[in-house]
Amino acid sequence: MKKYIRNYIASTAMITVLLGCLNSYGQDKKQELSISVGGPGSFLKYNTPGNVVPGNGINAGIRYSYYLSESVSLGIGAEYQTYKSDVKFNSISGRYAATDAENENFQFRYSATGLRETQKLGYINVPVSIQFETPGTTQLYLAAGAKVGFAVNGTYESKMENLTTSGYFPQYNVELFSPAFAGFASTNNVQTAKEDLDTEVSYSATFETGVKQKIGDKSAIYIGVYLDYGLNNIYDKSSNKNFVQYNPELPVQLKQNSVLESPFASNVRLVSYGLKLRFAIR
Repeated sequence: MKKYIRNYIASTAMITVLLGCLNSYGQDKKQELSISVGGPGSFLKYNTPGNVVPGNGINAGIRYSYYLSESVSLGIGAEYQTYKSDVKFNSISGRYAATDAENENFQFRYSATGLRETQKLGYINVPVSIQFETPGTTQLYLAAGAKVGFAVNGTYESKMENLTTSGYFPQYNVELFSPAFAGFASTNNVQTAKEDLDTEVSYSATFETGVKQKIGDKSAIYIGVYLDYGLNNIYDKSSNKNFVQYNPELPVQLKQNSVLESPFASNVRLVSYGLKLRFAIR
């Protein structure tokens, strides 16, 4: 939560700079103000032995452009973008050293089948780009640049057809599959509550191209396609967590961490693409 507050402050500062540009907006035709909506492809892309199903998202934003010439402009903006991905595993398992409530050392083991995890993120992106346009009433345009994104919300939740946990005690050469209050059980149809997903600042390359149709002297409509591709890992974990976390306090309450926090995922990047519609005035 503290990181989200810091990101709100940082994104607000960037938007304040944009509003400073907008305050200077007037009758000068070297300036253009536009609002946009885009989508639908928007997801988290990462390396995993599971099957990642890209989800959909939308973006909505505002952009201020200053024309260096009739065909070249520099732009800065602010937008809100949502991202969603599902990851599926037929089976997933792990084991690690643990200590129970009686201070006995053992190996905690878990195995899950039919796992599906849904991840959702919300980012405030601040794009900076350069745009080229052809002359005329109906123009072709090409824009390219970079975006910095600040996470403002993020959640994950998971479902499992079955979760089996056990404890292997090498000192007794025995593996316990019960009792449940000790954290050892086989449970069907496990569903976790929605949990926060804490991600880092995102840096992306952005491209957009399409047609700009002028409407009179002061307004225009843009219809184009765009691609935003993440350049950095937004889940830079210092250490891998176990997907199923053992807690020795009785009765044992097991915690299911996100796949992104575990060794089963790495190099998490944000990707967005689709159609973009802009309305602009000069």
